Amino acid sequence: MGLRKLKELMSIAKEGLDKSFMVARFFCALHVINAYLCTPALTQGPSMLPTFSLTGDLILAERISTRFGKVVPGDIVLVRSSENPRKIVAKRVKGMEGDSVTYVVDPNNSDRRDTFVV
Repeated sequence: MGLRKLKELMSIAKEGLDKSFMVARFFCALHVINAYLCTPALTQGPSMLPTFSLTGDLILAERISTRFGKVVPGDIVLVRSSENPRKIVAKRVKGMEGDSVTYVVDPNNSDRRDTFVV
């Protein structure tokens, strides 16, 4: 009886260990996908209207283009906020290195424009 119980306990332990490794592999794969391939993000607020809704959209942001330098003007990128580094914001790329970008300085009070080189 003692040997049979021991074999049964060993079988249960092996099954539990196998399941634990399967769960660990799943979370490792999830981490790699999230860190290097794509990540889900929630966008909300008026800055990206009409592309994204004011109330919030769930998007899937791919991470491959930035690694290979394939970002071009018109693309939407996720960046850390300069005001609150814990916050991620979505912005549209207007210019790349060496491009001249012109913008209205204060659209509410004047039509004065300023140009700078990125």
